[in-house]
Amino acid sequence: MGDENNDYLSFEEIIELVERFEESIQSGRAQFFDVHEFVALIEFYIDHEADDQALAALNQAEAIYPSSIEIKYKRAEYYHMVGDDGKALALVHEVEEVEKNNPDLHYLKGEILFDMGNLNAAIECFGKAISVEPDDKIELLYRISTFFLENEEINLALKYLLLSYNKARGNLAVLFDLGYCFERLDELDKSVRYYNEYLDINPFSAAAWYNLGIVHTKLGEFEKAIECYDFCIAIDPHYSSAYHNKGNTLATLERYAEALKVFNELIELEPENPRVFALAGECYEKLEQYDMAIESYNRSITIDPDFAEGYYGIGVVLAARKKYDLSLNFIRRAITLNPEEYDFWLGLGRVYFEVNDLENSLKAYREATSLNPDLPDAYLFLAEVLLYEERFSEVEQLIDGLGNKFDSNVSIKIINAAALYLSHRSKEALDILKDAKSIDPSSIDDFINLVSPDADKEFIENINKL
Repeated sequence: MGDENNDYLSFEEIIELVERFEESIQSGRAQFFDVHEFVALIEFYIDHEADDQALAALNQAEAIYPSSIEIKYKRAEYYHMVGDDGKALALVHEVEEVEKNNPDLHYLKGEILFDMGNLNAAIECFGKAISVEPDDKIELLYRISTFFLENEEINLALKYLLLSYNKARGNLAVLFDLGYCFERLDELDKSVRYYNEYLDINPFSAAAWYNLGIVHTKLGEFEKAIECYDFCIAIDPHYSSAYHNKGNTLATLERYAEALKVFNELIELEPENPRVFALAGECYEKLEQYDMAIESYNRSITIDPDFAEGYYGIGVVLAARKKYDLSLNFIRRAITLNPEEYDFWLGLGRVYFEVNDLENSLKAYREATSLNPDLPDAYLFLAEVLLYEERFSEVEQLIDGLGNKFDSNVSIKIINAAALYLSHRSKEALDILKDAKSIDPSSIDDFINLVSPDADKEFIENINKL
């Protein structure tokens, strides 16, 4: 039952069978199909999610072969495909009375029960399918793992993949999915292991090199990641995602000239993608090639007039050129297009600070904290503005309100210590500075540059004792 009914038909024969069936429907001239041919037809339509054609083939088959168990099984598959799992399960129970040891039937029952919300019963059915499978248990194990993977049950998918792996360690599909599952579960060293096992067998898989690059990036192993992306590109020069990731990794390493070269190569592959021009624009900006940056950002919004990142990029470049009024216009335009973007509000706050519009700067930073309360930058910038305005108690309230949320962030500690010191609370400031120094000894210099306590000899002596 299932695929075994089609083993004697080649792909070309199945296509010819489909054409003959559809011609008979269109012409209204009946043609003869035996049970196995109907099974092949129905299976083809179910595989291609062609509901109407599958139903037409089922209705004809049942009219000619009303007692066929194979056709009844296909009707159950059809009901499952269209989401009528109650009817599907009832038919499975009928077929089960005749086909007690059919692994395909138990597998289908497992899928149906899973979709009906009965996970434990589904697992039991999959176990029975494995126990009665006479031949290819590895293929069945992989099929079950794929089902769980598609349904975001990663731990269960991994269970069946490992069972399959222990039976045949060289199965490429199993190795690839093991690498993927361990990445999803953040067990990155194991992910690397299985992708490498895969590549030992098939070193010319662009997808495996690409995925391995992602894992190395997550591990912070950026040079290894770049090497993986290079292998991916060498195998498939049109693998655009590898260019994206390689360029972004180089930019993370502040190797902007190299990143720019990669993004310019990507522009050849994706000349109508505004994001690629924005990425190139950001590299030009970091390299202080502002004319080229503006040109790239302009290209992005020419391609897509509603591409917010392009307007924001222009605003950042204009701010770097101290053209603050123009900069504000472009950044506000970006926010109009995408008001939920955290970085846009940070940029707006910085430009308002530069033009000494401190209240609007504070508003922008507060908006950023509401959009993403789990990132520290907006809180830090907010505290800096409050410190600049000598609103020391508000700095303390802000940082106290964070609790231990960013306890390892040295910059926030330095701002806190500065506010305490400038409020004439030197002892409390020293306690904070001691914590900061334990994390980063150079942070003391940042504090001194910020508040210039040189005239306070006693305080300087106490700092030197930390």
